[in-house]
Amino acid sequence: MIISVLDTIYALATPQGKSAIAVIRISGKLSRTVPALFGVSRQLPARQVGYFSLYDGQKHIIDDVIFFWFEGPASATGEDMAEIQCHGSSAVIQDILTVLGNAPDFRMATAGEFTRRALDNDKMDMTAAEGLADLIDSETSLQREQATAQMHGRLKQPVSAWRETIIAQAAMLESLIDFADEELPPALDTEMTEALDRLIASLAEILDDHHRGEIIRSGIKVAIIGPVNAGKSTALNALAKRPAAIISHQAGTTRDVIEVRLDIGGIPVILQDTAGIRQTDDDIERQGINLAREHAKSADFRLIMVDGSQPDWQTDIAPILDWFDSNALIIANKADLSSPEPQHKQPLAGFEQLYLSLHRDEDIIRLEQTLERYLSVANHQTGNAIITRARHREALTTAYHHLCAARQLDIASQTELVAEEFRAAAQAMSRILGYIDVEDVLDHIFSRFCIGK
Repeated sequence: MIISVLDTIYALATPQGKSAIAVIRISGKLSRTVPALFGVSRQLPARQVGYFSLYDGQKHIIDDVIFFWFEGPASATGEDMAEIQCHGSSAVIQDILTVLGNAPDFRMATAGEFTRRALDNDKMDMTAAEGLADLIDSETSLQREQATAQMHGRLKQPVSAWRETIIAQAAMLESLIDFADEELPPALDTEMTEALDRLIASLAEILDDHHRGEIIRSGIKVAIIGPVNAGKSTALNALAKRPAAIISHQAGTTRDVIEVRLDIGGIPVILQDTAGIRQTDDDIERQGINLAREHAKSADFRLIMVDGSQPDWQTDIAPILDWFDSNALIIANKADLSSPEPQHKQPLAGFEQLYLSLHRDEDIIRLEQTLERYLSVANHQTGNAIITRARHREALTTAYHHLCAARQLDIASQTELVAEEFRAAAQAMSRILGYIDVEDVLDHIFSRFCIGK
């Protein structure tokens, strides 16, 4: 089948399976004719609701439905659009889709095609489309807030302002090139230099965000590491509030990395249970320990779990602390088995220590609260823009470097070189908004969408 942007597309926009209501979306120039395909002769005015009985080709009733019709460009895709709300029976849905599929110039939408048409028809920009994709994938309130902020211009607005300023400065430089025999007015030189300094400072502030936007979007990776039988799997199950990992008194039970996704204070967390660290001749267990080391090094935060009832636990974890510099909390588990004032409760320099027993509900709550406190840094956004993807950061970094390069040049004597740096910076900004070089980005974004979105 040849895919054409002129086709009228349709798709089920609600999940498959039984439900009270299902929604089928249609977009394209033939969407207004949809009722006629089901034996309905009545025409429905735009932006009004109709209650129709739909019939198949044998004039058997399929279902009683609610029908909407929106005239473009005042629609979500910018085209004529229709929506059928029917009962969520698999048979009803399939019969309606069959009638639409048999109609000339109608076809099933590809993944994300509704949103792609909205982008092509200027109903949204690239950053809004990415925000919508993130909203669909959001699992926590913080992810939802970030996604909706991007949909409503949290990134677009400052990037557009920077781009316009850069283009204006570049246009001024082009005019100076046309009149190169004339001396550059001192006031203009000062004005352009000050504007360039403001741009550089603004971009530097946005880029110095510790990757908070990307962390919120993808989740904070927290690795639980430590010696065998310290309670790592117990901690994972306690925080997940379900038996996600096998618990056993036998040392070396956990061989692979077990991951669970959690919502801690609105922050998405990927919690990883790893193999216990010890000397072993078991090749498989040794591979699991190497994997634990790799995950500990790459994690955003670590929970170092130890058996707090053992007096030499600080010695046991000394090699583990050498794997990374900071971002770790030491949890001395089994504190209920230790003496009231053991000598091994002396502080370990550079690391907070939490003494608890994972068999006590109040201690599990303490662990959750402490972890939330450590991870809450992700909840503090700075600046006016949110960088949520690697391509945003790459483009802004490129623009920043070009502007810094322009700042090292003399505007009066090296005008053409300065103008070239400004043009390159403007192109980098344009890539964020989707004005140039976007086909590969679009394919990646929309391939992750639902069919009906």
